[in-house]
Amino acid sequence: MTAYLLGKLLLLTGCTALGVQRSLNLKHRTACLWELRRALESLGRELTFSLRPLGELMEQARRESREETAVLFALCQEHFRRSGGESWAESWTAALEESPLPLKETDKRLLQEAGPVLGRYDGEDQRRALSGILTRLQEQAEEARVEEQRLFRVYVTLGAAAGLFCLILL
Repeated sequence: MTAYLLGKLLLLTGCTALGVQRSLNLKHRTACLWELRRALESLGRELTFSLRPLGELMEQARRESREETAVLFALCQEHFRRSGGESWAESWTAALEESPLPLKETDKRLLQEAGPVLGRYDGEDQRRALSGILTRLQEQAEEARVEEQRLFRVYVTLGAAAGLFCLILL
């Protein structure tokens, strides 16, 4: 009898945990979008006021970034080195495809627009082009925050309700 009750409790806890995990994925996406915006904004400022090569700026962005964002910049540098310094745009696109960013396809498509800008123009033109991308990235981050706030409780509640439903069936 005790094992039966323990099994029911574990089932309820597991279903609730799935709902909580889905909710945390929403938070993770929002945090990643804000971090990417911050990193690209910093990169844009550096491109405007610094004459340092883009490779050094990518390294700085990697060091100053957290988690998956740092991995994105590291992958971009690696692809650029492997390609023999051919194209930052191709390196950026390849890094976006490989990186473990918790983003939706719309987020990734927006970030891909930054690739053709990198290393193609002078600093001011790169900053100006990145500015438009940053504005849209901020809008997506704000939309993700609203979605997170709206759906967080829904996912937790659905997980708990699924667990209770399973308990009733048993």
